[in-house]
Amino acid sequence: MGKHRWKGELAKPIRPQVIRPRGLRVAADTVSKANNEMEALYRQAIWKEYHRKLGLLMDEYGITDKTDFFNLALALAIEHVPGFGIDPTPLRLEEGLVVQDNREGRPPEWPFKRLNNLLSAVEETKKKHSLSTDREALSVLAQRAEWSRPANHRGSPEQRLKTLKNRLAEVRGFYSSAEKWLKMLEEARLKVISPKTQFPETKPY
Repeated sequence: MGKHRWKGELAKPIRPQVIRPRGLRVAADTVSKANNEMEALYRQAIWKEYHRKLGLLMDEYGITDKTDFFNLALALAIEHVPGFGIDPTPLRLEEGLVVQDNREGRPPEWPFKRLNNLLSAVEETKKKHSLSTDREALSVLAQRAEWSRPANHRGSPEQRLKTLKNRLAEVRGFYSSAEKWLKMLEEARLKVISPKTQFPETKPY
């Protein structure tokens, strides 16, 4: 995960330019009011630059939709957060799927498509058989070829059921986290573009 080499405006710090309003006079009895007005203009100039540079940042990552803050956050996370990197562990075939060959450590990860298929299958099974719990649905699914123990599985049926339960929790956790991220990003987007944005206290240089 190499360090990004920023160029142009994205490599330069923000230096807000504030033009003193015509007619703004400073006298002994108005100095506090005048300072507050200039500081407000200074903060607005900073946020204006934030908004402009967010557009430049999106251009840098090839994001054409300037409201797509999710993909911007994802691009930055992939580049700068180790947890978003892809494990280079070699691959092998298991349960008809290509998975990482990490048999010496944790069980192989399932691709998102298979996790999503499991979630859909559980919900469909609960609805079809009028079942109220995930465990009941998983017990039914575990009897089907697609979700039964693979030929090289040495565990018991109960262990297989536990594996399916863990995978189901994994995909549900993913959707829950994604919803929280999207909500946070939407709130951030609205804050940036809102004319009523409350600017943080920032002192001029």
